[in-house]
Amino acid sequence: MSNHNGLGKLYDRLTPEERFRLDVDAMARGDEEESRRLTDTCPRRSYTMNEVGFSGRWHGALEFVLMTLLDVRQRMDKVQMIDAFRVALPYMDTLYQNDTHHAYFDGHIAGSKHAWRKAGKSGEPPGWEEDEEEAERNRDSTIDTDIEKIDERGATAFDFITNALDRLEREFTEGAFAQWSAFAGFCADELEMEAMKLLKAIMPQAVEYVEGLEERAARLEIEADEGTVEEYRAILSEVWPRYMQGATWQVK
Repeated sequence: MSNHNGLGKLYDRLTPEERFRLDVDAMARGDEEESRRLTDTCPRRSYTMNEVGFSGRWHGALEFVLMTLLDVRQRMDKVQMIDAFRVALPYMDTLYQNDTHHAYFDGHIAGSKHAWRKAGKSGEPPGWEEDEEEAERNRDSTIDTDIEKIDERGATAFDFITNALDRLEREFTEGAFAQWSAFAGFCADELEMEAMKLLKAIMPQAVEYVEGLEERAARLEIEADEGTVEEYRAILSEVWPRYMQGATWQVK
């Protein structure tokens, strides 16, 4: 900050709110010197508070729950999009069939009329007469076979899409379930309580969401990947002791 000498006399007059905003501004523009000056001139206070072993656990539990839910939702929101797409897929299939059938018949009649005229014939080509009964009698017998082939190609394409959606659903659900399983194991070992109980205490509105994850994992017969679980649990176990010491509060 170019005018820090002029502001130096004012640092001790800043309110906590003003100091916070100025510090955010300094950090955002990469002015580490100004940020350090704002921090060093911040008044120090002594407080009486609940024992760190108690309040620190609550603070850590809150952050761990939020962190786990963030990881879970990043994946499960994509699964919900897949669910929504599946609802629309049958309508898309019907639309595809209608469009391809119309395109086939448009091409067929155009080609028949063109060939009929090139042959020097007059009137409508066989199978396309205005009289429906006569048109049915002269109908090209290969049409049904052609339509079946078109429908088979469409079915193959939609099977590919359906299988891709199934794979993505499993992939995202497996990742989310591994994150939740790691947190559940951490709660059981480190906190000696059920993860769902902690979730109900901190964020009850998320309970149904996580229950939906567990139900989906059971329906898909998904088991949490051990490697992912151990990796995530190791992170939680490494960070957790810091909350018992209040170290996580010493941000600035």
